[in-house]
Amino acid sequence: MTSPIRTVIVDDHPVVLAGARALIEASDDIICVGEASNGADALEVISRTIPDVSVLDVSLPDINGLVLTEQIIKRGYSAHVVIMTLYHDRSYVQQALQVGAKGFVQKCSAGQNMLLAIRSVMLGGLFFDPPTASEMTVAPAEQNAAIARSVGALGLTAREQDVLRMVALGYSNKEIAARANISIKSIETYKARATEKLKLHSRAQIVHFAVTHGWLNVT
Repeated sequence: MTSPIRTVIVDDHPVVLAGARALIEASDDIICVGEASNGADALEVISRTIPDVSVLDVSLPDINGLVLTEQIIKRGYSAHVVIMTLYHDRSYVQQALQVGAKGFVQKCSAGQNMLLAIRSVMLGGLFFDPPTASEMTVAPAEQNAAIARSVGALGLTAREQDVLRMVALGYSNKEIAARANISIKSIETYKARATEKLKLHSRAQIVHFAVTHGWLNVT
């Protein structure tokens, strides 16, 4: 029998903590091994319990959740972090990816997506809930112009870049095909061409490339 996924929840709102804990306790494959309401307590609990997944709020009373994420990962306390927040600013997603977070869930959708996020990151994947993924795929006009210039310099077509960007955001080939209104086979071709041109051999490399080249930036 597979061991349950051990999680710690960090949020300064008692109602959010209780709700997250209730969701976890109702699942068969995830357990809560600790919780905290600020960064200092979180570091103590996480260092003591060494959870599989840490679910962190961005806004904590003593430390930014993204700074806390970086500390947790650098110290080797928890390999997988899911950010859970009220904020809808896409810049938080980019920052979360840069410090090593693997999941991003807005609190408005946490009831439907928090457990999915925990399971996804535990399997080594990335997870963006639908509200976040939807926001991240719509870029401002000035960003589109900048991306178009960078794409040309990299030797990618606009379609190849669009496909690779959605791959970085966590969409499957089927989902990308539906959004682009072209066949799954075509998506696979565009993805293969783009990754070959850029010498990218894994999902992690694609995400890193997208972040470092400003494809997921808001400004």
